[in-house]
Amino acid sequence: MENKRMIETIKILSHAETPMSGPELSRQLGITVRTLRNDLKEYKEHLHQHGMEIISKHAIGYELVINDEEKYYNYLETMLKKNSEDQMLIPIYPEDRVHYLIRMFLTEEDYIKMEDICDRIFVSRSTLSSDLKEVREKLKYFHLTLETKPFYGLKIVGSEFHKRLCISQYFYHGTKDDGVYLSQTSSTKQQEEISTILYKTMVNERFKLTDIGFQNLVIHIMIALLRLKEDTKSMPCEYDSEIEKSREYEVAEILCQELEQRFEVHFPKVEIYYIAMHLSGKKAVQYNSNTLYLNQDYEELMNQIMKEINDKFAMNFMTDLDLYTSLSLHLQPMMNRLKYGMVIQNPLLQQIKSENPLAFEISILAAHIIQSYINKSVSENEIGYIALHFALAIERYQKNGPKKNVIIICASGMGSSQILLYKIKQRFKDNINSIYVTELYELSNIDQLAYDFILSTVPIPFKTEIPAIHVQYFLNDQDMISLSEVFLSQNEELSFVDQYFQQELLFTDLSGKTKEELIHEMCQRIANVKTVPNHFEEEILKREKFSVTEFGNAIAMPHPMKPLTDETFVAVGVLKKAIKWKHQNVKYIFLLSVQKDSQEALGLLHETLSSLVFNQKAMQELENDLSLQHLKNILKKIANEQKKNDIDVLFG
Repeated sequence: MENKRMIETIKILSHAETPMSGPELSRQLGITVRTLRNDLKEYKEHLHQHGMEIISKHAIGYELVINDEEKYYNYLETMLKKNSEDQMLIPIYPEDRVHYLIRMFLTEEDYIKMEDICDRIFVSRSTLSSDLKEVREKLKYFHLTLETKPFYGLKIVGSEFHKRLCISQYFYHGTKDDGVYLSQTSSTKQQEEISTILYKTMVNERFKLTDIGFQNLVIHIMIALLRLKEDTKSMPCEYDSEIEKSREYEVAEILCQELEQRFEVHFPKVEIYYIAMHLSGKKAVQYNSNTLYLNQDYEELMNQIMKEINDKFAMNFMTDLDLYTSLSLHLQPMMNRLKYGMVIQNPLLQQIKSENPLAFEISILAAHIIQSYINKSVSENEIGYIALHFALAIERYQKNGPKKNVIIICASGMGSSQILLYKIKQRFKDNINSIYVTELYELSNIDQLAYDFILSTVPIPFKTEIPAIHVQYFLNDQDMISLSEVFLSQNEELSFVDQYFQQELLFTDLSGKTKEELIHEMCQRIANVKTVPNHFEEEILKREKFSVTEFGNAIAMPHPMKPLTDETFVAVGVLKKAIKWKHQNVKYIFLLSVQKDSQEALGLLHETLSSLVFNQKAMQELENDLSLQHLKNILKKIANEQKKNDIDVLFG
């Protein structure tokens, strides 16, 4: 039983800020009060099946109550597609509504009244007002505003350049059902033709683009063709003499000539300039002779990034030439993109965030430094690409680890010592700085503290100043496992679990309903038991603005932008019911704070917390027992498995 009057009834009540009287509801529907009562009886079971009910409050009126949001919106979506020509899907969650509204405003040149918008998406005026606040915030990123004109409505205001960037983001980089604009204007055939023309031009002109850069430029050309056909939609005439004299501008001119011939659209000079800007921000930078030349400013920026990473994460990348080279080459076109306000998309962003959380966190810090250096915002998409470089660097760092200084004692003479020396060097050459071979009786004359540990084929009858490990002449499997643990160790023991996770920082009764409320509540409660600075919460929210800290598996890991506290700790919040953080539902919050001016190696802590994102079994175990001890046991188990995996990698 589905009819237009029932849909209209739901629509009217969904708009109402307060319960609506029977006579008023009947008047708006164009029926009698008696017919209304009969209708509501008839609708009751059907509405219940779809997550809602209409209740009557005596002497007050009728009210629509939503019991299951997902069922409710799925139902509306189905009904609207049957009863309307509007093909834009009904948004279910606030974030979806915000994206819907942005797309709607971008497709309309005239003002749109709030009442008409409420009709489209089945929300009240107050709900819409709340959504519009978020719309305005997102438009700010593109330097656009949402103008309100009394008696007319609302519309997007801003430059054509920034509108195109926004169109690119909200139409051409979403799902196929994201909106009218994509379905009506995007042609696979057109995209293929543009790709062919672009490819031939790049080959003929020996101009190299990154794969992602190529895809993004195709999309921007599609938007340009579309807007040029709509008159008055050309780009603003703002020029940079550097661009006009560049190789990129020359290539853009040739490309536009080819496009004009095929699509019968004239590209004015400003459009050529616009494409040249894209080329400068998306080119593949190359270097020859294995030599990288950086200007002084770039070199200072790279040094600052590496220094602050070492200060905050206790990871020294200063000697990683591969990272220096790859990141420097990446920064040059990236700086061009930031300079000209170009937006690049990153289809791997969520995967990068979830699979490389430590690398992404390091990249947030790097982006913060770059942002201060160039005075331009660095998008989450850009941060994701930076993270790929650091992910490889972390892998190299962990594989090599800090190099060890070793003393070898062998009672069977120098010949046996050399065999043992050879076997150790063969297996652990990347992990050894120096080896000193000596006799047992000479050990007391050596400055043991200059070394990390002792390997001895005989028991040592006295106490040593550094750890001593007893091994066989010919290292057996157990010896190899023991040595692997030592060589791979970065002085991170499982004691970090007991040290950083404390009963007083476990909160299982949080009442916040939004991300901001929960962060505020946790910061307040942390301040009751720990010394935190006044701007502690502000720094956490600042970090969230760079990139939200939801990582999947119902987990979020908020933290300040930089180390602020007198000690390192992890506060744990467990919600009775998951809330939407931004894109994903979150039930477990691990709020990490790192000690300022600390040189703690927190790699194992980061890796352990990150592993929870992929460990569904561990989270199910936690669900069954929310005690701190159980959480610690789970974390220790994960940390042990992490270290074992490192050893397995070493053994191949």
